[in-house]
Amino acid sequence: MKHRKRNGKWPIRLLMAARAFAIGLSYYVVAGLPGLTSSFVAVFVSLLPFDLIVAMPRFSLRFRDWKEMIVMVLPRISGTAVTLSVGLVLGTGFGALTKLGLPVFLGAIFTVGLAYTVAEKTKGNISSYVGIIGGLSVFDQIIQIQGVLLDERLLTDISGAGLRAFYATFAALFAGWAVGVTVGIVTRLLLPRGYRTTKSEAYARPLYLRSLKEVTHLDEDSVVLRLQVGDESDILYRPLSESGLRGLFDATVMAIYRRPKDVTSPKGSDILYPGDVLVVMLPAQQVAHVVAHVKGRVMDE
Repeated sequence: MKHRKRNGKWPIRLLMAARAFAIGLSYYVVAGLPGLTSSFVAVFVSLLPFDLIVAMPRFSLRFRDWKEMIVMVLPRISGTAVTLSVGLVLGTGFGALTKLGLPVFLGAIFTVGLAYTVAEKTKGNISSYVGIIGGLSVFDQIIQIQGVLLDERLLTDISGAGLRAFYATFAALFAGWAVGVTVGIVTRLLLPRGYRTTKSEAYARPLYLRSLKEVTHLDEDSVVLRLQVGDESDILYRPLSESGLRGLFDATVMAIYRRPKDVTSPKGSDILYPGDVLVVMLPAQQVAHVVAHVKGRVMDE
């Protein structure tokens, strides 16, 4: 029995070792590129194709399978590229402004703050810190450049620092992708089946690892309540579509708990009976009104 358990663990150990190797190799490949940003980009990007390839139920070289993988990863790579580009532009711009007299601490604050804000709002971005690191990297290079205000040589040096950062970052993007694909293919060929890393940014996490707010895309001002229909409620014996919950309060009934059988994903034609317990998603500011409406209470003006 112990021997069997030991044999069953070798694919996991191989996967962990291969993943670590992909991270280390992607870092080593771009070690000669200028700037710290390239290392982070290469590492993040290499893990995306690696995780998808080793998760394949059966390894395949068919164009259809690889097209699906590219379609899944491309939004994340493009989102990361946008975040990096914005971070580098911000670092270059505020770095140049510091050479024109802007205090260094203000330049750093605006670079970090704006880079993080853009990263948070960029769909598909795999890390909010990549843009920050990229922006600070080029910002730090620029503020260390020696020169006189509006000197032609100073402007050339600032432009050169920005262009080097862009070149290194996007070279790392392609290098990381190549490493992830190569190591992923070799690893998948050695594995008996596909193994999925649930924490990977390569794909959405399984539902059991995600919060209700994340799954249902709740707004910041939305809540979920369980409410029992009152004996004097106006919605008794009415179809759900005529309850007024959606039209009056922008509330959505997600389920109806009743004996002997619950109603999941209720329809507008479902009738509401005494004792029904409704699971309702609604704006927070409508909670008191919906409670009164469902339970049959009259709200004080």
